[in-house]
Order: sequence, then C-alpha cells, then structure tokens
Amino acid sequence: MIGALNQRAAIVAKTFAGDGGGGFDDGWASIAAAWVRIEPQSGSDAFGPDRDESKMRCRLTLRRNPDIAAGQRVIVGTRTFEIRSVLDEGPQAQIMTLLCEQIP
Repeated sequence: MIGALNQRAAIVAKTFAGDGGGGFDDGWASIAAAWVRIEPQSGSDAFGPDRDESKMRCRLTLRRNPDIAAGQRVIVGTRTFEIRSVLDEGPQAQIMTLLCEQIP
C-alpha cells in the first residue's frame, strides 16, 4: 500500500491574523507534506442560470498523521482538495483515508 502513494502533496490549514484594525485576515498555511494516492470516487455537474459548476469527489490515501482534520485542504500540483472527512483507524494504523472534494 505504501508504494502506491505516488503524488507529492501539501496539507494546509486555515489561519487567522489580526489586521491591525480589530478584524482578522485569513489565509492558508502549510502544516505537513505527504505522499498520497488519489482515487476519483464520483462527480457531478450543476448547470443553471446562476451557476455552472462541476464537482469531483476523491479518496486520498496517505501515511497516518493525527494533525490532519476535516476542513483543511490538500494541494497536489495545481489541484486543490477540501477535506470533508477523515477516516483514521487510530495510532496503530499506518495509513489514513481522506474523503475530499476537488475545488475548481
């Protein structure tokens, strides 16, 4: 399984920093680098007068990292995936699975 992790990825988490005026600026900061395997699961298209979007859902497999959580993002090359769910079998597991949606 570990040999199938063939794409380099950056895991990023949302950050907030004070803007000096009492508010906050948000951004994304890298929290980890990992080798992943991407498996497309499903896709959908929504067309209408106010929207034209395509969504692809994928399963990403990587070495277990307890710092990874839903809401973070995975960047692989020019592709960005939002983590919707984390399937983690616990400290004894070598790998974990992320259920993600590609951001257009």
